[in-house]
Amino acid sequence: MVRINKFFFIACCSLLALTACNKDNGPVADPSDEQVAVSLSAGIPSTDAEVESRASIAGGSSFTAGIAGWESSGSVDYSSGQTWYNTASITANASTPYAVSLNPARYYNADVRIITYIKAWYPAGTPSAGTVSFSNTDGTVDAMLAGAVSGSKKDYESKTLAFAHKTTQLNFNVIADESLQSGTTLESISVKSVAIPMGFTLTDDSVVYSDKDVLAVPGIASKTAIPADEAASVGQPIMIEAPSGNSVTLQVKTSEASFDNVVATIDDDSSFKEGKAYTITLTFKQQGIGLSATVSEWEAGTGSAVVE
Repeated sequence: MVRINKFFFIACCSLLALTACNKDNGPVADPSDEQVAVSLSAGIPSTDAEVESRASIAGGSSFTAGIAGWESSGSVDYSSGQTWYNTASITANASTPYAVSLNPARYYNADVRIITYIKAWYPAGTPSAGTVSFSNTDGTVDAMLAGAVSGSKKDYESKTLAFAHKTTQLNFNVIADESLQSGTTLESISVKSVAIPMGFTLTDDSVVYSDKDVLAVPGIASKTAIPADEAASVGQPIMIEAPSGNSVTLQVKTSEASFDNVVATIDDDSSFKEGKAYTITLTFKQQGIGLSATVSEWEAGTGSAVVE
């Protein structure tokens, strides 16, 4: 009988020790067994009209973003595999964030000590080792990132994903000076030595860029009229890495001439800014024609012409 009681006492002590161990090191569950869904809203913060132009994504626009969550009880490592990944439709709004619907729904970990860290980006793409890649051939991609938000089963109030434009946007207007030859039309505009977004590095919320020696402004039809009374918008906006300094170099072609190394300078800023849209107005004037020629005997003749 004594042996039985001793065994029972030892077994009880072992059970208590195991319970204490689980209490200190094991999962800490919420008293409620109900799952707590991840609740999100999203918007594009803006205090002025800097991003409210002809951007691919502006107020009222809808876009499909990539959203991922990383679970951690300590510091988060965005270069490791994410716990989950979704795409979701976002409506851009600077003043009133819109609710984000995750399908399938995502839930916070039952262990209240485990935090879910969430990041979002556009264009959507599944992260791999902390990076996201996307296709961008013509500079029309408006790369956006939303900084991390976090929550848990104890901190589950709706979290707002604040998307920010990560590039500089360039728009182009054209107008004819009174001296321009009647009937002159625009053929193309290109920007030299720029870089366009191709992906994200989520560990530091940076953009991966690809250099372009010459980037043609898309959407300019052949023989586009150059109005004389009021500047007209031409082509599509392009999104590029913010150039250093306050000028960009252009190549411009009209029905009458080609112009290289045209320097366009912005008015107010000493350097281009990320998240700001700039409209560059090109005024076309009639230029003189410079001629040179060499004449030899009847055997041969050569000539060249430079239009400036």
